[in-house]
Amino acid sequence: MKRKGVILILIWICFILQSTVFKLQTFTNVSPNLLLMMTVSIAFMQGKKEGLLTGFVSGLLIDVFFGTILGIYSLLYMLTGFAAGSFAQIYFDEDVTIPVALVTVADFILNFLIYVVGFLLRGRTAFPTYLLQIILPEMIFTAVMTLIFYRVIYKINHALSESEKEERQSLWIRD
Repeated sequence: MKRKGVILILIWICFILQSTVFKLQTFTNVSPNLLLMMTVSIAFMQGKKEGLLTGFVSGLLIDVFFGTILGIYSLLYMLTGFAAGSFAQIYFDEDVTIPVALVTVADFILNFLIYVVGFLLRGRTAFPTYLLQIILPEMIFTAVMTLIFYRVIYKINHALSESEKEERQSLWIRD
């Protein structure tokens, strides 16, 4: 229960940072997708179920506050969390290369699907422009932020795991 509360707080912090602080920067027209980074990181550390739930909550926040159709981002983020959770078996402590690669690939696929659903189906076929102005800068920015934030998420996850291990070993607390 403690883990779910901490993850909800982290999702909320990432949402606020993504939608306010990083929108204020002026050197690019995009902001890093911190919710995607959070979803992939949690899924990579905890598995498919946690990734699915984290993706649902992250996508639901985007749907409610910025989406035009309720459920599109929830579905996309859930699928991303589930897919990233498939890599939980190869999880290595403090190895940041696999999460950065997963976040980068997931960001490209997510933005490509957003392009298909949001633009291509409405007859807007300027994919090279969308790729160069939106997808690639966001991928790079998100990868850099993953290098920074992944270590924080890792340490929080490690502390939660240690706390859960101590609670399981306690004589007074039973599940």
